[in-house]
Amino acid sequence: MVPTCQGLEGGHLDNFSVSKALRVDQFTALKGGLVVSCQAPTGTAIDTPGFISAQAQTVVQAGAIGIRAQGIENVRAIKKQVDVPVIGLVKRYLDTSAVYITPLLDDVLELEQAGAEIVAIDATQRLRPNGVTFEKFMEQIREKTDVAATTLSGYTEIAAPELPNLKLVAELVAKLKIPVVAEGGYHEREQVAQAFKVGAWTVCVGTAITNPYLLTQHFVNGILES
Repeated sequence: MVPTCQGLEGGHLDNFSVSKALRVDQFTALKGGLVVSCQAPTGTAIDTPGFISAQAQTVVQAGAIGIRAQGIENVRAIKKQVDVPVIGLVKRYLDTSAVYITPLLDDVLELEQAGAEIVAIDATQRLRPNGVTFEKFMEQIREKTDVAATTLSGYTEIAAPELPNLKLVAELVAKLKIPVVAEGGYHEREQVAQAFKVGAWTVCVGTAITNPYLLTQHFVNGILES
């Protein structure tokens, strides 16, 4: 597994697993379309399941074919409002590990119980809490990686080019036999089109669509610096 990837997988332990046919259907539904990451900065007024689920509804009305969301309650609220596949994750910052995207087995189980069809996990070679390797973690959830995403490019100790990392997308498409999700730093339509041209299965866009806090800061800072 390329260390700047994030793995996405559907179905987990036996008592919570989904059928292989359903998993294939979920990934097929994402092909060639836009997934929108519906998240909000912690501590802001919009950081509520109600707002996040309304945000998800809105982007689906606009044509999004999938949602990426952080947090158990957010995923649960979103699934009550939309019928497109949801990629769920839990951001958990721990002193014992640099891995913060769905680092624990309990996170995986709770996300599926909340309704996430697909669960995003950190697929880098960094150790999880208690020294658990990526390979061991996958053994614990009795699953394999079904999709690879470029989410963590530029967010690990490994040097990466300016985002979006289209080179990494192309490399993963050439190397892997599973779909590749292009994610991270996509702000322009042309960038999304380029990702599809190099073979991306789908493209996930977040901040450029759903983060009014950072977008407002961007314009305010431009005024202050002028």
